[in-house]
Amino acid sequence: MADKAEYRLPRWAPRVRKTEIERFYRSTVDGTMDHDPVDEVGYGLYARCKSLLEVREIMVTGRPKCPVCGTVLPQFNYWSPDEMLHCPKCDWECPAKAYKKTISRKNLGPGGLEDEIRAFMRGFETARSYGEKLVLIDTLIHRFHWNSEQSRPLATSLIEGSMKSTMAFLDRLTYGDSVPEEVLRTREQWREAWAKNEWSHGRGQ
Repeated sequence: MADKAEYRLPRWAPRVRKTEIERFYRSTVDGTMDHDPVDEVGYGLYARCKSLLEVREIMVTGRPKCPVCGTVLPQFNYWSPDEMLHCPKCDWECPAKAYKKTISRKNLGPGGLEDEIRAFMRGFETARSYGEKLVLIDTLIHRFHWNSEQSRPLATSLIEGSMKSTMAFLDRLTYGDSVPEEVLRTREQWREAWAKNEWSHGRGQ
């Protein structure tokens, strides 16, 4: 059995920094439509979305991938702290408890939006124009888990910070005059939905 110091744990993509998102939206205001910040944010969200889907798959199937060789491991009991994970291909191993800690309380839940997340990823893979990427990014970060008045904002799984700070940040983002109408509609729909959402009235802040 490997020493604890030798355990190689999975590394999930981090949430995107607010400074990166603000820089991206600022380019819509000043009219530069700079592809560097839109790609930085887009690919950061893409990587995070991939991690959300991988974690969801683990929760559903109980079969994680080996972080060393990528082999799908035999099914394990995610809730059993004493179980040991072992890769039959490369002999990687790790306590289930340690593996679980890489997921727990890390905002890695897609919240029923797997189809929407996959649609964003497919769209971003083929998007070429700034406008296409803007609409994809803006639509994604303004989604709500489960799309109900009791649901958490998907942004809490995508953008760094607490829910309170993240939602305040999204609300004060400034858009330029040249943004697509679809983006402006999304912003207003999001504000209306957030005003009705129970989380906006203090729950879980």
